[in-house]
Amino acid sequence: MKKFLLMAALAIVPVIAFAVPALADSPGQLSNGPMNYKVRNVTQNGAYAQSISAVCNDTVKYSVTLSNSEFGLLTNLMVNANLGSGAISASATNAAGATTSVSGTATVSLAKGSLVYVPGSTVRITSDGATSTPLADGVTAGGVNAGNLNGSTAIFVQFQAKVNCPSTPPEMCTVPGKENLPKDSPLCVVTPTTPTTPTALPETGAAESVLAIVGLGALVASIAYFVASRRNVLG
Repeated sequence: MKKFLLMAALAIVPVIAFAVPALADSPGQLSNGPMNYKVRNVTQNGAYAQSISAVCNDTVKYSVTLSNSEFGLLTNLMVNANLGSGAISASATNAAGATTSVSGTATVSLAKGSLVYVPGSTVRITSDGATSTPLADGVTAGGVNAGNLNGSTAIFVQFQAKVNCPSTPPEMCTVPGKENLPKDSPLCVVTPTTPTTPTALPETGAAESVLAIVGLGALVASIAYFVASRRNVLG
């Protein structure tokens, strides 16, 4: 019986000796793939894809799959996203103290406006979707710490953004007696008034003045002649 136990123990030792180096050689590694970076249009109830389109006021959701393909633990898993270019990257420190990183893209095509991160929308979700843990804001502003990642496991980091389209100020018009109004306001239509042409005064030239004086002199002479003749008649 003792001989049997000794043989069994000797058989186990090589297995343990083999397992320890295997774990030591697998300190943790982020694995990558094009489908690890996806986005969907929540407002339009769209499906996840690597590239989608959105319009003003639409909300989109990004989903990043982070997988540790080795046995060792990964710590300080950082996730960073650039909404403008769609670039997403992740990095972590493995058990050997080395940095492992991955990157990819998930793009949103916009006809107008720009994407703005939705505060409080970043979460860490287990691979089975059973547990969702809120993460701090910052995924689009230098990166967010998503915690640790055990060996041979995967998680999702998700966050949202909204299409912001600033409104263009309307053209204004100025109406006398009123404040500035939108140019399409009915009050902006002002009925023009017809200007009154002043009546021209009769022009009196030099010739007309001479004739008037001559006529007046003739009238005076006639009156004087009539008076003198009357005197002669009356004696």
